Amino acid sequence: MDASHPDHSPVLCPACDLLLRSVRITGRQACHCPRCGRRLHRGETDSIEKTLALALTGLLLFPAATMMPLLGFDVLGLKSSASLVTSITRLLELKQYGMGIVVLLVGFAFPLLVLTLLFVVSIGLRMGRSSPWMARCFRLYHHLAEWAMTDVYLIGILVTIIKMSHMAAIEYGIGFFCFTGLVLTTIAAQSTVDHHLFWSRLDPDPEPAPALPSGAATGREAGLCLCSGCEKVLPMSALQLPCPRCGERVELRRPASVSRTWALVVTAIILTLPANLLPIMEVEYFGLPDRSTIMDGIVYFFQEGSYGIGAIILTASILVPLFKIFGLIMILLSIHFRWRNWLRHKTLMFRFIEFIGRWSMLDIFVIALLTALVRFGLLSTINPAPAALYFTGVVLSTMFAAIVFDPRLLWDAASDSTENAHATA
Repeated sequence: MDASHPDHSPVLCPACDLLLRSVRITGRQACHCPRCGRRLHRGETDSIEKTLALALTGLLLFPAATMMPLLGFDVLGLKSSASLVTSITRLLELKQYGMGIVVLLVGFAFPLLVLTLLFVVSIGLRMGRSSPWMARCFRLYHHLAEWAMTDVYLIGILVTIIKMSHMAAIEYGIGFFCFTGLVLTTIAAQSTVDHHLFWSRLDPDPEPAPALPSGAATGREAGLCLCSGCEKVLPMSALQLPCPRCGERVELRRPASVSRTWALVVTAIILTLPANLLPIMEVEYFGLPDRSTIMDGIVYFFQEGSYGIGAIILTASILVPLFKIFGLIMILLSIHFRWRNWLRHKTLMFRFIEFIGRWSMLDIFVIALLTALVRFGLLSTINPAPAALYFTGVVLSTMFAAIVFDPRLLWDAASDSTENAHATA
């Protein structure tokens, strides 16, 4: 990073609590924490204008992308089509309420809300306005961004196309092209957000930043804390109070982080067994049901020569959930036993766990789409099987585990262990 014009206001790394001096960056430069590698700030030229234009484009595409047919199947003259909305309603009609509500939220409601929040905040900033409700909207966007999974749903559409290409004639509806455009604009809108710029504009009358203490290596040592909603640096006197910028309650560390993470990891382990051993999808041919597990589907793709799709499903449905579970267990044990080795690598692993958690929803989206598309009466019908609900629980448990865990506890435990060792010596 080529940084210039440093000032004396402090910056705290949200991943390891390292105390740093802020720098001013230009253009699309980025600055990273030297201890754990987390990106602290990435600049973007014309961020507000770009975000506004892309969010508006996404909102205009949204109705057609979600309500118009994505795909159409033609089997022996029998035709069917499905949209995102019809795949949700079909799950609810089959009384698969757990799956239906999850797909409704992460495939429809949260993506719409994310685009709406970006549009409202960016147009307000473009007009030169700033108010507490705008800051709270941007804080809500910060919490919901990873739960908007239209990009994962698009991969699910592509998997469905490959899976059914030799069984039915496939027609691409207008919704497919609109949905692809929606995914691209949503990703672009989120990538053009300059969080530092947005928060600085939403804090028009900021309180003076605490002075940068000398001799302190971390925020905890310097008597400083960080708002988890907007990453504003505050004195310890602000603990348990609403953040003056975004309204989030200020905590030194996420409360009961370790115990909550353990509870969610154990829940994921319990749900993993039925999710992998029970059938996840039921296919009826001429009234005769044929149930398949996740592994059966993976073997099917490899036998058909679709090695790429088979590898994607194997990774997203088997390897990723197991990696998340074992990775979180390793991190939690590191805190319990106060291991001081490989802290940077464990922090990087945790960030990777955060990033890949949502992609395990791929199987659920494929099942939801096939359930709405393959409705040919006695000829062929696809329904969700019991493992689908358990697998959804595994994905949600591991995602919530990553959300409630505070990676700074890794560094706190290692630091406390070092201090105790010095005191003993």
